[in-house]
Amino acid sequence: MKRIFTNIVFLCAFIMYGYALPVDSISTTYKNGIFTTQYLTKTKVSSQVISAVTDNLVTDFHNSSTHLFDWALKDLGLQNEGNELIIILKSSFHDVKTNITHGLFDIEVPYFTTFKDVKVDAIVTKVINNGVTKVSANIIYSSLLLNNCQASLYIIPQKNNELYFYTNVNIKFGWFFNIFITKRRYKSIVEWRVKKFTENMKHECEQREMKLYAK
Repeated sequence: MKRIFTNIVFLCAFIMYGYALPVDSISTTYKNGIFTTQYLTKTKVSSQVISAVTDNLVTDFHNSSTHLFDWALKDLGLQNEGNELIIILKSSFHDVKTNITHGLFDIEVPYFTTFKDVKVDAIVTKVINNGVTKVSANIIYSSLLLNNCQASLYIIPQKNNELYFYTNVNIKFGWFFNIFITKRRYKSIVEWRVKKFTENMKHECEQREMKLYAK
């Protein structure tokens, strides 16, 4: 509850005083076994484009997860790429009744071992509140990799079509990876990917905005 309250206060500060905030800033904290990463960047696109891109993000996650590697997850070092931890999506299925997407992964720790058929269940949602778009991914089950994970992308409108993209990720790893992933490894495995994902979303919006006005 304390973390939720802090985020609400933080977001209100964005909306009221966004012009004074440093952009392209990233930070990670570690407390009680939980890594928290926050990244902020800024762009200028229309609400029409934001609505379309975020809808595509949720739809692709539900129905075509592999397509995400072409844009939202592009160059994140997944799908048989990476240095210290390789995560390969083998299959996914979205249950419309429960809104749960069931994923099946192979997770390779180079020079150590590979964990086959790791199950991960997640719920991805999009809500708009007071003009702020929020896309959230909540890992509700993981057979090995994660104990708990919540990730949210907030898109916060400012004046003249300017927007803040703010990503907040909270991760508590499963017992094995909690030992394996030190603070240094976390930065090389997770932190930069949080930044890259946010930048991918920003880039996609900017590209669509250019195409929109080129017509």
